[in-house]
Amino acid sequence: MTRYLLDANVFIQAKNLHYGFDFCPAFWDWIDRTRATGAVASIERVGAEIEAGDDELAVWARQRPELFLSPDPSIMPSRGEVSTWANSSNYEPVAINTFLE
Repeated sequence: MTRYLLDANVFIQAKNLHYGFDFCPAFWDWIDRTRATGAVASIERVGAEIEAGDDELAVWARQRPELFLSPDPSIMPSRGEVSTWANSSNYEPVAINTFLE
């Protein structure tokens, strides 16, 4: 099964723009359903970023800790490959640092 990892902006922009909790609860229900099947997830750092917002989205995220995955030790060797790729690309150093965080 393919799993899609959602970035913080997916949640933040959804809440702030087109899929507010009061306007489009079906979007948030969809995330819950697809998370339950393993098709979507996010990572701890995204959860922490969202929870720092201290708003309705933060409350929603706190109620779903299983959505925000801890790093798996098996990915550690790949981090070096990703770092090498990012640093050998034509990106600004600030963008590389942000990406690697």
